[in-house]
Amino acid sequence: MPKTKVQNIVFTLITALLMVYLMTVYNIAINSSDGLTNETLLMALTSFYIEYLVAVLVAFFIGTLLAKRLAFKVVDPKKDNNFFIILFIQIFTVCIMVALMSMFILFTKQSIDSNFICTYITLVCKNFIMALPLQIFLVGPVVRKLFRLIFKKQLQEA
Repeated sequence: MPKTKVQNIVFTLITALLMVYLMTVYNIAINSSDGLTNETLLMALTSFYIEYLVAVLVAFFIGTLLAKRLAFKVVDPKKDNNFFIILFIQIFTVCIMVALMSMFILFTKQSIDSNFICTYITLVCKNFIMALPLQIFLVGPVVRKLFRLIFKKQLQEA
């Protein structure tokens, strides 16, 4: 887990990069008649930059802070197992980020009409179904492993 500002920035940048890219792939695939193809992977690679920038800003200024505050109402970082602390932070982060990024997508795709609330709920549900397991089982572990490799020396000194 990040201990310094720089570590927190790097951790958030890597996490957001992987999550936004993979969620972009997912959304393109589920909205395409062809599903997941090599072309889907390339399309996502060329179209996720604005969402990435927004996700990083939302994560820094809202998502992470709020997720930790909510998680620490459920777990105690001084008493509870580190696994549960990380798990609850991930769960709350996904809930917050899916809700906020789904809103952003609706506004940027100009999907504001009389069905806005239903469209929003549907989008949140579709994204949450993929985002939570993706974060817990793939992105979270990969980013923590990369983080430990990048900051190996600093983490050993701590």
